[in-house]
Amino acid sequence: MTMEVLLFGMIAERAGTDRLQLEVASLGELRQRLAERIPGLSGISHAIAVDRTIVHDDRKLDGGEEIAVLPPFAGG
Repeated sequence: MTMEVLLFGMIAERAGTDRLQLEVASLGELRQRLAERIPGLSGISHAIAVDRTIVHDDRKLDGGEEIAVLPPFAGG
């Protein structure tokens, strides 16, 4: 299933867009496709959020989730 992946900050700049359409079935596959599509992503600390919750484990995706790739950020 094709999913829209939202990109932010320096990750969006590297990708040349703020969103990608990717066909993936799991977070592991998503990470692999992102590394293929975004130059230098492996060298940038980033997090992946699924439905506004940062996730670290692999899990299946059904295509209805909101996916965001977030660069490092500071709060204050």
